[in-house]
Amino acid sequence: MQENSQAGAVLVRPVPADVRRAVRLSFMQAMLGAIYGASTGGMFLIGYALALGASNVDIGLMSTIPMLCIGVQLVTAAVVERGVSRRKLTFAASLGNVSCWALIILIPYLLSGATPRVRVSCLIAIITAVTLFAYVTGNARSSWVGDLIPGRFRGKFFGRITLYSGIVAAVFAVVEGAFLDQIKLHGIGAFSLLFGFGMCFGLITAYLHLPQADVRLVRHRAGGSVPAMVKETLSNRPLMIVMAFATVWSLQTIAGPFYATYMLRDLHMPFVGVGIVNSFFMIAFLAAGPFWGRIVDRWGCRPVLVACAFAFGPLQLCWLWLDSPQRVYWVIPPVNLIAGSVVAGVSVSLNTLIYKLTPTAGRSVQFAVYSIIVTLLAAPLPTVGGHLPDWLKATGLPDDLRFTFYTAGILIFLSAWVARKIHEPGSGRTGEMLRNIGLMRLPVVVRWWAVIAGEDEAEPDDVREADHGADGGSKTG
Repeated sequence: MQENSQAGAVLVRPVPADVRRAVRLSFMQAMLGAIYGASTGGMFLIGYALALGASNVDIGLMSTIPMLCIGVQLVTAAVVERGVSRRKLTFAASLGNVSCWALIILIPYLLSGATPRVRVSCLIAIITAVTLFAYVTGNARSSWVGDLIPGRFRGKFFGRITLYSGIVAAVFAVVEGAFLDQIKLHGIGAFSLLFGFGMCFGLITAYLHLPQADVRLVRHRAGGSVPAMVKETLSNRPLMIVMAFATVWSLQTIAGPFYATYMLRDLHMPFVGVGIVNSFFMIAFLAAGPFWGRIVDRWGCRPVLVACAFAFGPLQLCWLWLDSPQRVYWVIPPVNLIAGSVVAGVSVSLNTLIYKLTPTAGRSVQFAVYSIIVTLLAAPLPTVGGHLPDWLKATGLPDDLRFTFYTAGILIFLSAWVARKIHEPGSGRTGEMLRNIGLMRLPVVVRWWAVIAGEDEAEPDDVREADHGADGGSKTG
């Protein structure tokens, strides 16, 4: 029963007007948040770290150390389960996240006489605080969205979120890259302007949480006992299998921070060049998001995860031939179109699947346990990637940073095999899905994809139709 339908009031369940408002504001947040993220992260943050004197290992540590804060999600979940307003908690943590960038901007001015080691260490410490606030926001917001957005169109919702944020991120990566190349003669202060610009949009994004309905949490039968809910999470076998996939998929962070490092430092590409190359990934990512949302709503998440992970792995091998900016400009844009498309499929599927496999009551704790395990297991990989060139050199091999990319490809393949073990009631089969969405024109690829996915391609057509419906596809609720 509804207690109050006014925006901002605490509700037992949202009414359609509250849902529509939340969807509109979430789309706005996605676009504004993309400007914030594009202005303060990715290649610009790596460029800033390199300007402060960071090494390969420092770049790896800048990814690893913040990830170790993931345990705060369990604390957040405990607070949420005790009835704290998820809207207020999300808003406060978002403000904390954005505010930390003011300290990052001040590093070169307050520590102008310090050594590069000291300045980079301060940067890593503040990035850790930024990430900590992001983890609090992520857990509280995810639990809140689960009660605010109806399950019947979450796939479409996440697909459109991907679309709108991707459009903005792609545009601003290029525009801001060109801007930074033009003003980089001003030194490290150029980054200060860019980060300050991004902060403005981060603050607006945080504020847009306030007009959204604060749905009352459905209390777990354990009455707020976090240990009992953690135990229940670990006994949720379908979620544990998805967690195994997400963990192996996340191990590709061994290469994550080094794509931009390789292009900016080793190939001496300009920021606008890296931005243009990356924009092809984002264009495909945003264009494919709504498509995969519809596929997920119809066929389920498992077949999308299997197909997309298997398609993504081989793409890492293209870096074998890329040892000059010219080759990067020729090869990476078309490769990124494929990569962006399949990564969008994984993103939309995972976002949707974890809601399917977690109950409303206690969801914040299950999300926290999921995130903590996945993140902690993946956290050391960027640092391993930073050390990898030195380890190779010690054995007499070339100290080529690209070996981290090839290693990531192997790990992505492994994640695809794990995806085959996922159990999702009502989902279709990978081969059927691929044929249904138009890939029957590539029969060899479809057959290969279906076989590695573990599908029985020898099954007669009439049996498949009986199992999956006259239209050839299994529909999820």
